[in-house]
Amino acid sequence: MSQGHLLVRSVSAHMVTPQWAARVVSPLHDVLTETERRKILANNPDSYLHVTSDPLALIEPPGEGATESVQARALQRLLESGAYLPVPEPAVFVYRMSDRGREHTGVIASVAVAGCNDGRVLGHEAVQSERVAGLVRHYGQVSKRSELVTLFHPVDSLVAELTARIVAQPALLDFTDSSGVTQSVWRAGPSEAAALARQLSNHRLYVADGHHRLAAATTCWERDGQPESGAVLCALYPQDHIALHAFHRRVRGPVALPALLDGLGTRFDIAPARDLGVGPGTIGMYADGRWCVLHPREPRRLPGVAGLDVTMLHEEVLLPLLGIDCDSPRLEFVPDLRDLGATMRECDAEQGIVFALHAPDIEELISVAERHEVMSPKTTYVQPKPRTGIFLSS
Repeated sequence: MSQGHLLVRSVSAHMVTPQWAARVVSPLHDVLTETERRKILANNPDSYLHVTSDPLALIEPPGEGATESVQARALQRLLESGAYLPVPEPAVFVYRMSDRGREHTGVIASVAVAGCNDGRVLGHEAVQSERVAGLVRHYGQVSKRSELVTLFHPVDSLVAELTARIVAQPALLDFTDSSGVTQSVWRAGPSEAAALARQLSNHRLYVADGHHRLAAATTCWERDGQPESGAVLCALYPQDHIALHAFHRRVRGPVALPALLDGLGTRFDIAPARDLGVGPGTIGMYADGRWCVLHPREPRRLPGVAGLDVTMLHEEVLLPLLGIDCDSPRLEFVPDLRDLGATMRECDAEQGIVFALHAPDIEELISVAERHEVMSPKTTYVQPKPRTGIFLSS
């Protein structure tokens, strides 16, 4: 089917085989801690993490110029071992993740990179130039992409109907990964694939996760002369399948707590708290073994980025009182879904601080994107997190 003019298109792909899926498919490396990354790399030589992981985390010590070949060889070994088979024709897939009773079902397709330039695809988060540059180098060294950019679209009854029809058929792939998440893949028939591509192309799409991957793909596309065929591998979900969680901020110590409390007292009312619980418009703070909640004396009621809790934290606390910006090596971003127990113990040991935030809601994210603004890096931790290693595209 000819879809060259559409925003959403079928994808020419390889797919992991059922026999290899559980060993090969891995989480995105940038949602793992360094300890988690190293454990997977050491224990599983077949993990796709060997292809996508930060080169500094790879087990094999690189020689001069060898970092690139370590990742390229890892991919080549998987291909030569028969872990992947080519899909005969360009296709559209449906991909489902099932985890602890919750299902996320989306469409896997290519999305035209041009859509990022003309407003058909809108992001909401700032990117770090060094991370983008690193991905561009990686893309030049490894021939195929497996890391999915996660997009979302307004709820659409036709897309839902088509998706339901497809998943009623037997799955091509159905496996449970090492973390207990069940993943299933179906291939859409030609007419269903064409209808999904047309219908999804009618919507403005929003980036949920993968801003750095999309920025790197755009950089490569511009470098290559903006070819019409330029596209990026994406997972597209209806808006009601996206869950947003917060990224908390940890400030490595030591921090002069009395001076910080004096500064906070001029801007916030400080109330003791039993635990992490924090609502919209407030900031939780853990220091010296105790939680408290910071209530701004002048609540923000501004639209867009200016009204976000994370903006309040950076503009009212981190930068003016601690001299810390988003690139500071003392600042660590901690996803809300991670157990904070270990982080709190580390803070106690080094006299550091954890600042806890309430997650933005989906309408706030859309508002920021529509205003062509960008949030601070690591403002939202988005679920689902599509896994790497299932699909390969050139």
